[in-house]
Amino acid sequence: MLVEGTMIITWLGAGAAVGSLLTYRLASGVMGQEKDQQLKSYKVENEALGRTNLIYRERIDQLENALFSNEKFLEMTGEIDFLRSSNFKLRSRLRDLECLVAAEKKKASREQVEKLENTVRNLKHRIEKESRSIPALVPATLELLPAKKEVAVTGESGPEGAEADNGKERKWSAILKARRIT
Repeated sequence: MLVEGTMIITWLGAGAAVGSLLTYRLASGVMGQEKDQQLKSYKVENEALGRTNLIYRERIDQLENALFSNEKFLEMTGEIDFLRSSNFKLRSRLRDLECLVAAEKKKASREQVEKLENTVRNLKHRIEKESRSIPALVPATLELLPAKKEVAVTGESGPEGAEADNGKERKWSAILKARRIT
């Protein structure tokens, strides 16, 4: 029994070894086939991308040729010149607007100065007009006291009867009286 048990164990060990070898070989073969298929699919994809890249390069070359052809070049040059002239026109308009704004500010300040000058002239004219009319109303010798709350100034002419009594012409100056206001 011992020999039979050993034989069975030996055969089981050998069978397991053979089985594992077969399984490893089968698994590595399947994996190898998958890797081969994956490599083939990558090669096909790379070839497709290479063809697509070639198509794009040809299209880029065509576009560059069209871009740098004489007609397109002249058309683009004309458009660039047009844009430059439009830019120049816009800049000149901007300068004109800046000049208009500056002129408007100067005009407004000039109008204010003219208004002030007119006001000064009017005030001078009124002062001259009033200074001419004051001597006719107030005697020339009238002196005013400094303004204070409690002082009032009155102008009185001399007695009219005194001139008539003497027969002489007398010039009476205005007599000022300061009274305290209570």
